[in-house]
Amino acid sequence: MDKKVNQKLIFRCNYCNKNYASSSSLCNHNKKFHNEHVVERGSFVQNNEVVCGTFEVLDKKLYKLPQCKFCNKQFNDRSNKSKHEKICKNKIILEITNIKNENELLKSQIINNIQNINNGIINNNQIIINQVGKETLDGLSLKDILSITKDGNNMPITCIKKVNFNKKFPENHSFCTTTLEGKHFTRINHKTQKPEKINKVDFINEVLDSSLRFINNISLMIEFDESFRDNIPLEHQQKIKDILNNQNKFHEAKNKKAFFNCINDMSYNFKDIILETWKLIQPLDNKQCEIETDSEEPPLIDENFNYMSSSDDEL
Repeated sequence: MDKKVNQKLIFRCNYCNKNYASSSSLCNHNKKFHNEHVVERGSFVQNNEVVCGTFEVLDKKLYKLPQCKFCNKQFNDRSNKSKHEKICKNKIILEITNIKNENELLKSQIINNIQNINNGIINNNQIIINQVGKETLDGLSLKDILSITKDGNNMPITCIKKVNFNKKFPENHSFCTTTLEGKHFTRINHKTQKPEKINKVDFINEVLDSSLRFINNISLMIEFDESFRDNIPLEHQQKIKDILNNQNKFHEAKNKKAFFNCINDMSYNFKDIILETWKLIQPLDNKQCEIETDSEEPPLIDENFNYMSSSDDEL
């Protein structure tokens, strides 16, 4: 009779090609490193011939590669993933720290701007007029801010009304017009504190940018001041996001014309309040503030646009 051939049982992982002496060792390996797969069995071989262990699922497309929990990068084996995660974790921590530091710096700057704002009133009852675009949230009540944030696409209009034509803030009474048909606004030069004429079409860009900047400041306060954020309804917060995400639309010709018409009308309706304030800057004859008119220029009031005017409730 032939002598019995020595047989040896060898188990090999089909994915990482590691050999194991027993099916239990291979099973433990699979549970640890390839836990989506289960070993069916090994095979007896003669003459030490190597035969791989087999799996119920062999389609590599179904095999989920090890993945970094920080950046989702995939690896062929877990050891490389572990090495990468140590580096990636430190990198993420550093990035988060930098972002927090930047946010704290921005928050600090916003708070300082609010706390250190010069309200424009000096002891001798004269007024220093702020430059358009340099106004702040300081002094606005929550009611004022909510009246701005609730107005959707009219938000920039309401913003200018509450900031530049509000009796409570004479330091922001920076411009007006004494005629709807004229080509110029009169504004206070913030450096000389003297009135000067400026082309309406050119100046309206400054006014629009000022209103959008102010809305952005409200958005920053919502982001960084939790107590302030709690007082702003979610619906209002969404309206602010919609405005800031679609700023370019306000610069489109049709929308800018509607904005121009509204500001032109508002600055005329509130001119008496503005001119009274300017008397506190220096003794002015009202004739000095009058704007040249052009009778051939048609009024630009858009009757279909829902704009603010002096017929609204008093500020």
